[in-house]
Order: sequence, then structure tokens, then C-alpha cells
Amino acid sequence: MTPLRDLIQSHGHAGFYRKVVDLLNEKQLTPDDFSYHELAAACGVLPRLKGLRESRLSFDARLTSVDATAHLLSETSSSVGTTLFQVVTGELISRKVLEGYEDDTGFIGDKLVTVLPSKIRNARIAGFKALGGPTSINEGQPYDESTFAEKFVSTEESKKGRILSITEELIAFDQTGEIHRRAMALGYYLRQERERTIVRAVTDADSSSGTFVYRPAGTGQALYNANGANRNYVGPGNTTSPAYNAAIELHDWTDIEEVLHYRATQVKDDRIDGTPRPIVAPVRQILVPEALRGTARSVVHSTEITVASEDGQTRFANPINGIAEVLASPFIDEQGVAASHDWYIGDFRRQFIWSEIWPVQTFLQQADSEAAFDRDVVLRVKARYFGGISAVDTVFVTKVAGG
Repeated sequence: MTPLRDLIQSHGHAGFYRKVVDLLNEKQLTPDDFSYHELAAACGVLPRLKGLRESRLSFDARLTSVDATAHLLSETSSSVGTTLFQVVTGELISRKVLEGYEDDTGFIGDKLVTVLPSKIRNARIAGFKALGGPTSINEGQPYDESTFAEKFVSTEESKKGRILSITEELIAFDQTGEIHRRAMALGYYLRQERERTIVRAVTDADSSSGTFVYRPAGTGQALYNANGANRNYVGPGNTTSPAYNAAIELHDWTDIEEVLHYRATQVKDDRIDGTPRPIVAPVRQILVPEALRGTARSVVHSTEITVASEDGQTRFANPINGIAEVLASPFIDEQGVAASHDWYIGDFRRQFIWSEIWPVQTFLQQADSEAAFDRDVVLRVKARYFGGISAVDTVFVTKVAGG
């Protein structure tokens, strides 16, 4: 294989960078195929740590103190080689950050939201009250007018990110693998923070502390109102639907059937032109804490059920087999003992949006930063995103108090 120095000389600095990017995009190379130590050597910008070690060897070899001191005090000025090293290294590390971020193994956040690209924060998501249905028209008579009433919710976004510093030691001692491990960890934990934000919002975990996911007309309020007024809560305190004011712990298919009956009879549209009617809102997911993962999967995926009678037990086909996808997250369990019994059922993507102002981004700070002098930092990589989750309605997901 042609040495890196020869490639740089044959392609030029800009050509070498473009060649690296092309090979990475074509999957002929990966960031793991590079050595930052060799890259720094090829660019002629090995970290000052190497020079320091060589200077110490010079002292040990009883060279003149003038030669050694001159070597110690020499500062590498900004050069094309330095820039090339930083740009290529930044490209490689950024790809490892994104690789860590895009590893969604075990994450469920994107199954709970519809991603909505946005150019502004705190935007209005406009809508209308449900329209009245068609009416019978006698011959020669005019049609009735539908009445519109505007409604809207506001979004709320935040910027989150972290910085990864690459020190001279990591380059000088050729710890490319360790650099990549840290870069991937940076991306992974950035993704995990987004995941936690989504799950806690979907379960309305922070409304008691003033952080709201549901903001009708721009004013935050609890999404799952315990009095049942939002038509999305089964459990103690539900005065809107008194027949459903008790906890339902998830044990078997009958528990899900009871909640489906609640959604069929109590969840209605918000029309102002006529009497509210039930809505068609198929269940697509069941969200549970990790404590209920096994139970939920068993209930939903069992092919048969057993029904006891006076004559013994009879086995039937499971009436809710495969009714929905079971999703679980430890970010529900972390909310406390009570939350570890609660479960949620509905069409989450229809109710929750992730307004994405900036998708995950990476930035490079070069070695002329203050950290370079204070902590021997060669370069720093910043990863961030800017977005937030909002509920655009209340009726498509039902919270069930489990105990």
C-alpha cells in the first residue's frame, strides 16, 4: 500500500482529503483503517509530545544544552500540513461520532414520534376542531354549513451536546482505537439523551415539575389528567369516566380488552358542530416499563388463551394476538415504583412529534484553542442536536395506571 506521505505528495493536500472522503463514502475504507499517529507523521505534525521525548533523549545523550533547549522552545507554526491533519482527523472522528449516534440497538424513541423538520423553535402546530358529520338533505333543500374552530399547540425545543478532547498522548502513542471508542461513546450517549427525553415526554414524567409536553394554545398542562378530562387515562381519580376509575394491572388479554373498550366508548372527537362521537384510533404500540416487558410480550404474542369454566378449562385462539408492537424502556422504570406498573397503549406517532431544528452535528475546534496550551489538546470535537418533543393531541395514546 502506498505510504500516506506519498499519497499526500501525489494528490496534493486538497486532493488527498477528497480521496479519503471518497473512499469512506464508497465503503472501501473505514475510519478504523487509519492510524492518527501515521497520519500526523505523514503531515509532518506529530504532536509536541514526541519532540519533548526526543529532547529528553538528547539530554540523556549529553548533547549540548543549546540544541536541546532550542528544540524544546520551537513552536510549530500554522501550516498546510497542520491544517490537513486536523481536517482529515476531524472527518474520521466525526464519522465515528455519527456511527455511535446511529447505533439504535435497544432504542425505541423513533418509534414513538414523527420527526418533523423545522426551521424555527417554539412553533405553532395549527389544527381545527373536528368537523360535524354529513347531514341528510331533503330534495331542493340547502346543505348545512360546517363550523370551524381553530386550535393549536406550541412546540418547545432545546439544544444538547458534548465536547470530546483529543490529547497529544493519544496521537503520539498511536491510540487510534481509544480515540474511536471515545468518539463512538460521545455519539451513543448523545443518542441516549435524546431517547430519554422522548420516553419521559411520552409518559409525561416531568409535568409535575413544570416541564410540559402538551401545550394547547401555548400553555402547558398535564397530558394524562387524572380526572380523565383529556379522554386518555384509566385509573384512580377518573371522574369523567367513572366506570374506569380503578387501576388495571397488566396480567392477561382481558386487561387489554378492557382498555380497548374504554378507547371505543370514552375516547371521542372534539367537534363543536353536533354531538361528539367515538373516533377510529387503532392501537399500534403498547409501551411498558422493563418490569412489564415479559408480561406484555407474552400477553400480545401468545397464540392461545385458557378460559376456566364449570366444565374445566378450554383453550381458544388469543383474540389480541399481534394486536400491537410491544415497546419497553428503562426510562419508565426510573420514574419510581408506581410508574413501573403503568402502561401505555395507542398510536404514538400520531400523537407525538419530534421537531428537529438541527439533526445531530459535529464540529471541529483546531489546536490553537486555549485547551491546547492548558491541557495539551490537539483538537476538540463537539457533537450536538437541537430539537424537542411535543404532543399535538391527547386522544391517540391512553395511560393505564397499573397499581
